[in-house]
Amino acid sequence: MIGLLIDILREHGIHPGFLRIFDYITFRMLMAAVTALVLEVAFGHTFIVFLYRARFRDTGGDYLSLKTSDKRGTPTGGGLLIMIVVGVSLLIWGRLTNPYLLAAASSFFYFGVVGLFDDWQKVRLKSSLYGLSQIAKTLLQLAYIVPFAAWFVTMSPLPASHRHTFFLPFVKDFALDLGPWVFGAFVVFTFFSIVNAVNITDGMDGLVTGPAVLTATLYGIFGYILSNAVLSKYLLFTFLPGAGELTIFAGALAGGLFGFLWFNAYPAELFMGDTGSMSIGAALSSLAFLTRQELLFPIVGGVFVASIFTSLVQEKIGMRLGRRVLVRAPLHHAHAYKGIAEPKVVVRYWIVSILLMLIAAISIKLR
Repeated sequence: MIGLLIDILREHGIHPGFLRIFDYITFRMLMAAVTALVLEVAFGHTFIVFLYRARFRDTGGDYLSLKTSDKRGTPTGGGLLIMIVVGVSLLIWGRLTNPYLLAAASSFFYFGVVGLFDDWQKVRLKSSLYGLSQIAKTLLQLAYIVPFAAWFVTMSPLPASHRHTFFLPFVKDFALDLGPWVFGAFVVFTFFSIVNAVNITDGMDGLVTGPAVLTATLYGIFGYILSNAVLSKYLLFTFLPGAGELTIFAGALAGGLFGFLWFNAYPAELFMGDTGSMSIGAALSSLAFLTRQELLFPIVGGVFVASIFTSLVQEKIGMRLGRRVLVRAPLHHAHAYKGIAEPKVVVRYWIVSILLMLIAAISIKLR
């Protein structure tokens, strides 16, 4: 919005010097993060009271955690507040006509709405087991992901040579053009997997927040590099005009998540629910593909990958063998089952995520 107002002023010959600061992506990114964070903290308590009075509370699931029953009654659906503050921040600091920003934001909000409906179903039926059916949830997810993949390989703002080509991290000269059909299928599979990996990881207070902030931050850095002609040339990346708006989006998302942590840190006063975890997963998926660093996600998002991998092993292999492969799945529940305190598990996962983010960041220069 501010960018649009500045453009209007300049079209009318008004060029105040102080307006130049709004041209800097770094300034707008920081302001987007601060705006989302402040709004989250300022209105978080009011939102919690609203959810409590509306009886929008968690119902738990004893089979997942030994202490799940202790958290029953905690307001859930806090991802809606994240969506609101991120949306307000983007309205203020983002350039709303930018195709990169529109693609990332539409993914974020669509999946947030799907998650909200899932949370509402669980609250209405008073059981965490009875949200949207797996088939319904999958169909609703694919209803967005398939058109996104088609748009990505045909009409996205990326250069035509980048729309359906594999680029390997740490390798500067590798480029494998798979064609729109094969790469489109890869987009569908990967986007779907990331969304559900983040969703599965949301099982402890604050567990998703740290890794998600770090992942968004790294992709925000890539957005900045790709939008800067000098930096992208120096670091041997393709220059992508306009990709800097992904940095604004990543900043707003990180700020909103930090603000949410104010209320979601152990012991949580508010759960993000599927509203939050699905919207965050979609946001990270979009950032990964739009910066063309989707193959970095298994590294920077290693915590999420571990969660979905252990869940699949338990569900698919364990069922075939007729016994548990792991004591609990996903992985963080296995740690809790062994008696490790929840805050310790969460902080350890954050530490691992910091290490993974630093390893992934090396790919910026080591290519």
